[in-house]
Amino acid sequence: MSSTATRLTSFALIAAIEQDLRNSILSAVDESDDALELLKAERYEKTQQRRSRDVPSSASPTVSSLVTYLDFADSYEVLKGLKSRLPDELQRSLTLFAPYLGRITQIRNRVAHTRPMEIDDLATVHDVAKDICAESRDGWPVVCETLRRLEQDPAYVLGLTISLVSDPDEAPLHNLPAPEFDETGFFGRRKEVDRIKKAIKGAYPVVSILGDGGIGKTSVALKAAYELLDDPNNKFDALVWVTAKATILTVNEIQRISGAIESSLGLFASAAEQLGGERAGKSDDPIDEVLSYLEHFRVLLILDNLETVLDQRLREFLLDLPMGSKVIITSRIGLGIENPVSLDPLSDDDSARLLRAVARVRDVKTLQGLPAPAVHQMVKSMKGHPAYIRWFVAGVQAGKRPEELLHNNDLVLDFCMSNVYEYLSDEAKSVLRSMQVLPGRRSQAELAFFNDYSANAIQSSLLELMTTNFVQMQGASAGHTSETTYELTDFGKQYLDKRHTVKSLERQLFENRSKQLTALGVTLQAESTASPYEPKTIDIRGSGDFSVARLLREALRHYERGQFDSALLSCREGQRLAPGYHESWRIEAFIQTARRDTLSARAAYERAHELEPNSATLNYLYGSFLVDEGMDLDLGLNLLQKAAHADQVPPAVIIQIVWAHVQLQDYDSAIASASHALTLRPTNADGSVALVMGLRAAFYAAERSLGNAQVGKAVESLEAAVELAESGNVEMLLGESSDRLMQLSELSADLSEKIDEEYMASSCENFTVRLKDRIRSIDPNLLNRRVGTLKTLIQDRAFGFTHSWGRDYFFHLYDLQNEEEWGYLAPGCCVAFTPDEINPRGPRAVDLRWLG
Repeated sequence: MSSTATRLTSFALIAAIEQDLRNSILSAVDESDDALELLKAERYEKTQQRRSRDVPSSASPTVSSLVTYLDFADSYEVLKGLKSRLPDELQRSLTLFAPYLGRITQIRNRVAHTRPMEIDDLATVHDVAKDICAESRDGWPVVCETLRRLEQDPAYVLGLTISLVSDPDEAPLHNLPAPEFDETGFFGRRKEVDRIKKAIKGAYPVVSILGDGGIGKTSVALKAAYELLDDPNNKFDALVWVTAKATILTVNEIQRISGAIESSLGLFASAAEQLGGERAGKSDDPIDEVLSYLEHFRVLLILDNLETVLDQRLREFLLDLPMGSKVIITSRIGLGIENPVSLDPLSDDDSARLLRAVARVRDVKTLQGLPAPAVHQMVKSMKGHPAYIRWFVAGVQAGKRPEELLHNNDLVLDFCMSNVYEYLSDEAKSVLRSMQVLPGRRSQAELAFFNDYSANAIQSSLLELMTTNFVQMQGASAGHTSETTYELTDFGKQYLDKRHTVKSLERQLFENRSKQLTALGVTLQAESTASPYEPKTIDIRGSGDFSVARLLREALRHYERGQFDSALLSCREGQRLAPGYHESWRIEAFIQTARRDTLSARAAYERAHELEPNSATLNYLYGSFLVDEGMDLDLGLNLLQKAAHADQVPPAVIIQIVWAHVQLQDYDSAIASASHALTLRPTNADGSVALVMGLRAAFYAAERSLGNAQVGKAVESLEAAVELAESGNVEMLLGESSDRLMQLSELSADLSEKIDEEYMASSCENFTVRLKDRIRSIDPNLLNRRVGTLKTLIQDRAFGFTHSWGRDYFFHLYDLQNEEEWGYLAPGCCVAFTPDEINPRGPRAVDLRWLG
């Protein structure tokens, strides 16, 4: 493993401290001291084992021969036991160690066993070294000399080789490199590291770390790998690192790495060599060689910078992984067969900490003294990319101005994005261009419209752009659903604007399509506002719905032409583009109802309602469907009543509630709701429907009460009918309402003669008069109408007889006011008609209406 300057400097200081500690021990003892008693049993045994690896000997070791094999913590403890033999000055300096003993021991272990350094490791060791040197120069001569050399020539450590007394590393075999964050410590990304470790310990055979170039994928992979290496529950026999990194970013250029791996076969040959030596690396089939090792040993194989060697062989290799071994890959491009962990840029705070840490380690004084607001402003421009931050500090160190580096960042953009752009399909590049011209968050449906793509085509392109980190996906609240939107990443946008500007003709094309979509959306919004409860009106929540609403409008046009299959295809396209938009499902339900496929219609309504349960319009239309089709009257009524709580509820909603109550035979509620509908200033047409249903309910209620011998309740129903009839405009009483008034007046007159109780009889007489007065106000001739019972029906000859006032009246199909009511006629049902007493062929019923 190559070592960083930070690690080597820490080693130099720790080695100096250990050397001075051992020298102090040797100065305080002589050969007459018993080694076992001086070192204590456990420490004595440990040093003997260390010594035996270098000097095989059966002779009893002396104190001086064992002291050489004491590490930092052991030396300190032994010296503390010799406190009475030490000079006062040295004793005082030793007390400075006490607070840092555990911390320096951990740092020493990281240095000795090539584990990643932490951000303040070097600072801690350096501060302790300075303190003890200041307290006792005579007691710490090696430390003081090391500090002096570091001050005069800090680069001298680059010629050192780390060699500290240590026991064998019990961790699995590995070839993990020193991480780039060794000099500064690891910043942020704790959740991502934990997620990677959890996935590797779980069932996932392949975990990918995805992100832009320079975002920190390699560092995160190394951090996770080193933590897995030291995990006591680690089950791997070996951790093998192979990199296909082909370029490095310097201040002035992007340099190709000499001898870099350039193909997947080269990658596997390198992996085989790491696993089985040089001979395995030269195998004719390195893929089988690697798979064989992964089958016989539990190996964590880490493949770094995979985007440079992506091909089908690599995908097949990952699909053939044997049980027990796992693979971590880092790549700018996802493979689609792995558990991906995407890296976001560092936060502004972590970016600022990284910049300050790099500046401090590299002693870039220009940046070290900057105030916090200035640093935060700089890192905002660098978009949280660690590679950009390190490049920026290196550039300032090389004498470039900070503002120049922030403005002229083409080199960084090329390093991070260029090879990824070349990987994209033409279709994906077109989507990128549309997003350049029309920036901001865009839905799938909008992008499909701008590029004239189908749902499948836009989804394929967006997946490609997300796996290459040009586009980020975000969720935005839209009612009770989360609408997914897409936006160019900051780095992606910078790169595209500088390297791939959109030509003027294509820019104009996208802008025109955007204007076209906006104009259509404004029209649809106006329609939605004007007639929100009309089933063909499309509910528009915002501009993000415009493009799908366009498809739904096409669906309705197909429906109007009777092209139901084409209409449903347009609905399906809308559902794929915006699965969270309830109108795609609601319009499908409307069309399925017209096709008489009520089961599919209900399923579509249910999906729409799941997405937008509080839409008054949807609750009205779904509730009306359930009531009209008789599928679920209770749920239908519940939905209609929910719709009625909306502001400015139209009479149509209340009228549908009346109908639901009638269907449920809750006639009192039906009459009350009909009265409520008339208070909402309905049109004559809506008022007529409300009156018809309310008067029907009143008649049905009175008849049921009489059947149950509840005469008082029947009288109450008649009174409610009279009040309802008198509350509506005369124009609303034309048609069935006038015949219902006649039906109710005859029932009231009949009751007045049969009831013994004087008050109720008098009330019924009053009701009869008032009902006939209401009929007279409509048209006096309507008082000639009769109500009768259908006696006989001859279906094959389309005629029948009805009985009224002791006489039978003939009628033919053509005598019905509405011939469609013929199917409702049956012996015993109630009808209204105008009697033709002077017909030469006998009494005849004309203008006949079915009353049920």
